[in-house]
Amino acid sequence: MELRQLAHFVAVAEELHFTRAAARVHVVQSSLSASIGALERELGDALFVRDNRRVALTPAGRALLPSARRALAAAEEGRDAVAGVRGVLHGHLHVGAIQTLGGVDLAASLAAFHRAHPDVTLRLTHDTAPALGRAVAGAELDIAFVDGPVDRARLRPVHLGRDRLGLAVRHDDPLAGRTAIGLDDPGLRDREFVEYRRGSALRAQIDAACAAAGLARRVSCETENMQYLLECVRHGLGVAVLPPMAVRAAADRVRAVPIDPPLRRDLYAVVAAGRPPTGAAQALIDLVLAARAPEAAGPRRSRGGDEPGPAAGRPTSGGA
Repeated sequence: MELRQLAHFVAVAEELHFTRAAARVHVVQSSLSASIGALERELGDALFVRDNRRVALTPAGRALLPSARRALAAAEEGRDAVAGVRGVLHGHLHVGAIQTLGGVDLAASLAAFHRAHPDVTLRLTHDTAPALGRAVAGAELDIAFVDGPVDRARLRPVHLGRDRLGLAVRHDDPLAGRTAIGLDDPGLRDREFVEYRRGSALRAQIDAACAAAGLARRVSCETENMQYLLECVRHGLGVAVLPPMAVRAAADRVRAVPIDPPLRRDLYAVVAAGRPPTGAAQALIDLVLAARAPEAAGPRRSRGGDEPGPAAGRPTSGGA
């Protein structure tokens, strides 16, 4: 069993399409099919069900996929370790991120990373924090930037700071002139809310905080896209609880009123708990730690845990 065969297998398993998988691994389709066929003969079982309409994993293929990903990740770590001796990084870095990271300017850090390590190809995926955590644990992502809580049994977190959430309202809304607002404020009882998608850590935190404050929200619209959520607020479809940084893109028409008592969320970079981060993943963590906004850094802890300083920059097991 060769790494090349495992790479071909993973490409087909993720694309579920031989033509797209062949383009992804830069081989012709006939060579890809031959490689998969040789792997199936070696294992003594079919890995895919193929017909003219679809490609699907067999039970054997589903069983092999996690091990194949781990093997490829281990090989990449080995290459990174050797390259690191020379101070050179190469290969691929697959990054996951929630749509709004508050004081963490991920795009700026990715640009700085590319300038420092031009031989590393970057790939960015957006999803909910729980989905990204599962992808990191399953070796589908090298690193992810998420909000808490973190599954510390499977992930190693680096604390990046804290966001204070606010109530996003139209600039001409009667609430826009407020210096702060509580979730138990009578003025919110009859308001309609635009909500971020269910299943996200942000939505779960907002739901819990509103329930604790006795606020039963009337939802006018639910969306999976943070930018479109802001557009809905801007056009008067409702108000929304959001990180203030999310509102900056529409600051001319939308205002974030601070929530009091403060409602905060923690931001983390996470890698898999069962293996060390790749050299590229660690380099990105170090860049983000060095560049994070001071207001997002939050209070420092006096002892270990999951908040190493920029000089350390190493993920810890987190959680005392």
